[in-house]
Amino acid sequence: MVSNVGTWVQSVGEKWLMAEITRSPLLMSLIETGSTLPMLVLSMPGGAIADIVDRRRLLLVTQAWMLLAAAAMALLSALHLVTPAILITMSLLLGVGAALNAPAWQASVPDLVPKDQIAAGVALNSAGFNVSRAVGPALGGLVVGWLGATWAFALNAVSFVGVLVVLKGWKRAPVTTDLPAERFIAAMKVGLRYTRHRSALQVILLRGGGFVFFGGTIFALLPTLAIHQLNLGSTAFGLLLGCIGTGAVGATLFLPALREKYSPNTLLATAIVAFAAGLLVLSVVNHPLPAGLALLVCGAGWLSVLSTCNTGVQLSVPSWVRARALGVYITVWGGAMAGGAAFWGWVGERWGIHVAFLASGIGMLLLLAATARLKIQALHEPMDMSPHRLQPHAPEPLDPDEGPILTVLEYRIPEERKAAFQDAMREVRRVRIRDGAVRWSLFQDIAPPEPGQLRFVENFLSSSWGEHLRQHHRATVEDRVVFRRAYGLGVEARPRIRHLLAAWEDHRSILDRILE
Repeated sequence: MVSNVGTWVQSVGEKWLMAEITRSPLLMSLIETGSTLPMLVLSMPGGAIADIVDRRRLLLVTQAWMLLAAAAMALLSALHLVTPAILITMSLLLGVGAALNAPAWQASVPDLVPKDQIAAGVALNSAGFNVSRAVGPALGGLVVGWLGATWAFALNAVSFVGVLVVLKGWKRAPVTTDLPAERFIAAMKVGLRYTRHRSALQVILLRGGGFVFFGGTIFALLPTLAIHQLNLGSTAFGLLLGCIGTGAVGATLFLPALREKYSPNTLLATAIVAFAAGLLVLSVVNHPLPAGLALLVCGAGWLSVLSTCNTGVQLSVPSWVRARALGVYITVWGGAMAGGAAFWGWVGERWGIHVAFLASGIGMLLLLAATARLKIQALHEPMDMSPHRLQPHAPEPLDPDEGPILTVLEYRIPEERKAAFQDAMREVRRVRIRDGAVRWSLFQDIAPPEPGQLRFVENFLSSSWGEHLRQHHRATVEDRVVFRRAYGLGVEARPRIRHLLAAWEDHRSILDRILE
């Protein structure tokens, strides 16, 4: 929380310094684009890294990077070398550290609290962030007003020291496994494949990303509104920014009681409507007081929506892919924020910031109407993402890098169950590919094994023996329910299973294969 206060102090310093250099809404909004664009590019790689290395060490590296970037910013400011390009570049460098840090930070919540407290842990984490959002801008306004922007950047650099000390002392329990370590590129592919075949996660990405695209208007254009339209000084500007965090903290206090009375998806829709109402107020405001009240409402809505989406991600995916799923979520969030900031900055430059606020508010309401039927499933129906501790088969004397591996399963199905079996296998396919299979197919034997029976053969390909073993360990209790449903339709209790190792590797070029 202390470090986040320093980040918001720096944010006030950056935007105030940019406002002194230029009156362009577009250049002002590009600071927000610079700080969030790395989320689009690096959050997914950051999630993959966080799933395959010690998260504590990764957090130490990213926090040290951000300390150095903030210190460099303070030095450049002290030497009077700051230009709009340098401001945007330095915000980009800080964003790189934040993008690599965020998946590991958020994925650490389940390491610190039991499963039934994850929602509360996420809310507490968000509360700490939003207390910083309330205090940091006000403090930043005072620091910039009394001492100048250089000291705001220096204060942010110092604030990272506390996080480094705490992380150094965190005795995280080591994760032990007899599986070979995942490779970075393979881990990235599996994370993307999981997202592609996990509809519950896709709903959260769509709703969260759409909300951030329209809601990011506040962070992109509020400095222009406050400094050039309302003619506020640095202290008043900081206090106005702090209203967003104050509203978020207020929401944190009331959310637990509201969650007991209303469903999470109902609260999500209500928070979106409240945020859109705040945007519509900002489109006509010409006085600091109504602007501050609108920002209180927007802050409460922002916290409610993003904490709900974050909790949904945490509960929708198993532990082995959690950081990667959060990386995808943060990528979508960062892309929506960066793209939205640039887009709404352009709208503000062309037609005025009040038109931008009005259009974003209307757009948010239209998006809500279009996605109202898409419920966040993990919050609507509890899902068991705990690992299924079933040993797949006896260990084989194979090197983990041997492969590819073709797994063949043979089913004998009564004729009357054919349609039900094919429906069940669609879900099996989704699980196989989601958990790492690079190819899947289902064939029916032309010659029936016995009268009244059909023979089906399922095949799925794993890139290596080690990846095949990891697929078994990735299966959750919910996945096993899918397999049991398909297996239960057969004549035998379980299908007959074989594992085939590729006899040789095809090194022909793509051109050779095309010319065959």
